[in-house]
Amino acid sequence: FIDFDETLYNYYHVGGVPLFSALHAAEKTGASGKDLIVAVALGYEFAYRFCKNYALLTINEKGGADIAKSSGFGFNSIAGAVAAGKILKLDTEGIQNALGIAGYYVPVPLISKWLYTKPLGIQKYQDMGWFAFSGLLAALFAKAGYDGDRHIVDDFGEYSFWKAFGMLQFDFDGITEGLGKTWGIMEMGIKTYPCCRWFHTPIYMLKTIMKKRSLKPDDIKAITVKLHPAVAKSELFQSLSKWDAWPMKDAVHSQYSAGYCLACAAYGVPVGPQWQLPETLTNPQLAGFSKKVSSVMDEKCEQKMVAYLKSGQPKGKLMTQVHYTLEVVSSKGTFTDTGEYIYGDTYDPKHCFNRNELKDKFRANSSAVLSGKRMDQMIRAIYDIDSYSSITDFTALFE
Repeated sequence: FIDFDETLYNYYHVGGVPLFSALHAAEKTGASGKDLIVAVALGYEFAYRFCKNYALLTINEKGGADIAKSSGFGFNSIAGAVAAGKILKLDTEGIQNALGIAGYYVPVPLISKWLYTKPLGIQKYQDMGWFAFSGLLAALFAKAGYDGDRHIVDDFGEYSFWKAFGMLQFDFDGITEGLGKTWGIMEMGIKTYPCCRWFHTPIYMLKTIMKKRSLKPDDIKAITVKLHPAVAKSELFQSLSKWDAWPMKDAVHSQYSAGYCLACAAYGVPVGPQWQLPETLTNPQLAGFSKKVSSVMDEKCEQKMVAYLKSGQPKGKLMTQVHYTLEVVSSKGTFTDTGEYIYGDTYDPKHCFNRNELKDKFRANSSAVLSGKRMDQMIRAIYDIDSYSSITDFTALFE
């Protein structure tokens, strides 16, 4: 349940799907590490080009930004089929069939349902495991000779896949722009904290203010965090912010509570799985601190988004137009900070992770199940994956 995956343009989640679809196919066929790398990059590329070219938000009658009433990540099923199909050495017709079969496995787009209603169950808005499985299954069916809709992503106007998927607009010309020259996998972001990506900058600002001003949690009287419009307008996010009053203190809901996540940061809870441990989730000290947190919409962020929507740039990159404001009222004074980036965004060279930070994140996430020696062995293997002639030799290290 830990919300610590990659994020493309601060909204979409892709990474695990093409990886696990391709990895399973590679284990079954004895494909090499290089084969796996190519397959994952190609699967991610499909998802990236799909994400980049569809409109997620629109300008409302008041001149503000509203998220689509229906949206989802179902394109990942097709991305998984691309990755697995590459490993299975499908020809052009076979890949087309795999994409078509996967397209009909795509689940109902439920992100907006999830955003604007409550409470949640144990499931998130889209099941990444299902995407990986259905993509793999589609590729296997195509390999066995099954036919699929070979025109699943072509333009059929009102009857197009993107329309059925709830998208507001789709730019077909952008799908092939720069193909083979730029790679979408190099645009993804790496999460710094195990929670919703939209909380990362406020968390960083709080930690910075507390360190610079020598503040303790008890010194803080109130925190106002100005957030992304999609968060500020969400009944779910607003309800979860007051973690003390939320009845279901579980790993799923905690990821979307600004109050809980800022409390973890303020009290220095180690970044990683510890944020979702039962004893942390039910810690009365953290719940009490969450009462101090209020979240409202950052109007400047919405203005940036509206300007971007009018600019003619790729619609799918809209969520990169971030602007956050944090105000901390304390016994030592009132301190304010603003931020217009999210650390870990690979497309921004100034703020992307370095190799040591990636290794540290791996160690933190695996510390509960692996020894230090085992971690180092796996890190070396991951960075040397292209040298494996059979991926089964690589995956045997994880048994």
